Amino acid sequence: MTDRLYRLIFGATMLASLYFDFRFTVYALICLMMIEGLTGWRLSQLLFMLRGLPADSGMYAQASCTTGFEAERIWRILIGAVLVLSYIFFPETLWYMPWFLAFVIFGAGASDVCPALLLMKKAGFR
Repeated sequence: MTDRLYRLIFGATMLASLYFDFRFTVYALICLMMIEGLTGWRLSQLLFMLRGLPADSGMYAQASCTTGFEAERIWRILIGAVLVLSYIFFPETLWYMPWFLAFVIFGAGASDVCPALLLMKKAGFR
């Protein structure tokens, strides 16, 4: 599974979970995002390793970096933190934020262009 396909599936699952109000599924997706961000183990990379294939580097691996921290990893931590804040702590005032993030992640999966990841690459993350 490539990171593009992962983002597409994650965004679609998040949208469906928000639409049908499957709170447990949204909590599971937030936990998955935070665990992947904090540990550095990505589901897409683990599936490549289990199949015995080389890990997919994606379109974001070509830029030079000034830090040793991956942009994909910081992206997952930030997305997870914003989802925790908007969905768990302030659901009445920030109700639109999980929807916005789900649409953006789904669009990033469909087009393979994520502006947040591109900005993080420009900021010097690997």
